Amino acid sequence: MQTTSRATRICMLEDLNPGLKAVLKAHVARYQLDAGESDIIMCCETTSIRQKNRWFGATKDITYSAATMTPKWLVWTDHTAHRIAPAGSAQIKYINVQDYETTAMYIIAVGHGLNVTGRDADRNKTGMTFIVLGPDPDGRKFHQVLDEAIKKAVSQ
Repeated sequence: MQTTSRATRICMLEDLNPGLKAVLKAHVARYQLDAGESDIIMCCETTSIRQKNRWFGATKDITYSAATMTPKWLVWTDHTAHRIAPAGSAQIKYINVQDYETTAMYIIAVGHGLNVTGRDADRNKTGMTFIVLGPDPDGRKFHQVLDEAIKKAVSQ
């Protein structure tokens, strides 16, 4: 059996896990996103600990995830001990965000975070990604601020 616990913390970009920070910065530079550090509305880091109980003892897998938002862009990435995922990004004006807990999948696989649908900056097609957030106040705050940023971007 396995259980996953998640905790999100709101932080400054410079306080992120160094691997996450490097991937986010490289992505912003590569795609020339006007997502400068001074434009960041909010940044968060989520730590997910998946505990696996096995016949011969328990193991832990730790994943670090980060998401940042500016008035125009949402940028995200994940980092495990085994790999660093490439960052993704989408224009806030063109995304749809759904709380994972409101989806049918939540019944099958309990988790916390956001399903984000929209066009990625590095692809010319629409897709969906999962932004990992904890069920804690900082995770809920990031979701709330993202919803407000979307409303503001759409109205302009």
